[in-house]
Order: sequence, then C-alpha cells, then structure tokens
Amino acid sequence: MSRSGHAAVPYLAIEGFVTSADVGGIRKRVRAFGIDHGASAAALAAIVLAVSEAVANAVVHGYDSAGGELRVEVDVEENELEVVVADCGRGFTSAPTRGLGLGLGLMRESAAEFEIRDQPSGGVEVWMRFPLDSAA
Repeated sequence: MSRSGHAAVPYLAIEGFVTSADVGGIRKRVRAFGIDHGASAAALAAIVLAVSEAVANAVVHGYDSAGGELRVEVDVEENELEVVVADCGRGFTSAPTRGLGLGLGLMRESAAEFEIRDQPSGGVEVWMRFPLDSAA
C-alpha cells in the first residue's frame, strides 16, 4: 500500500535499445506479467500477438530493421491490461514500406481499444487495452 492508502498499480517497464532479436524476450516478459495479473488464455493470446506486432513494427519501420530505442509500459487498471509501445524512430511516412502491412490490423483486432500516433518528439506511440478475462 502506498502512503495515501491506495494500492499501487501493477506496472512493468522495458526500455532500451531493441533489435528484432529482442522481440521474443519482450513478448515473454509481457506474457508473464499478464499471467501474474490474472489474464485468461484468450486474453494472453491477444496481448502477446499485439505486443509482438507493435515491437516488431517499431524495429522494422521505425528503425529500418537496424533497431533503436524503445519503451514498453504495461499496467493493470480496472481488470484491463494497458500497453504502450513507443519508439523514437522516423514516425509515419507516406513512402512504401516492406512487408504485408498486416501488423496494424492485427493489433487493432486483438485489442479492445487501440490508438496509434506520431509523437511530437519523433517516433510512434501505440496504445492498447485488453480485458484480462477474455479476448477483445
């Protein structure tokens, strides 16, 4: 309990230089956090898929597959898991990109709530919420 008498919000933060080789480790840490906080099997599947796509997109599109600084924040509020994945890469561009372009659609379909936006300081932030007791 904090000094104010309110329970602390469960929180996971992962920050640093990330390459495609780190996606699996980040996915495992987020999955373990979800398990520790009561996520159902269906919710875990949705969470893991969306986080993997968000992190992979940041590496591939934000940093041209070279890797770069990334922040993943996960917390639990009102029986929902909230995830933010933010990079400092090039942000959105109108230039053609490699790949099938399925990642954003998969994230949108997996999450109960989903937003993606360019950050004023550069890069992209993906925000998602997932109910812990079922898939979105």
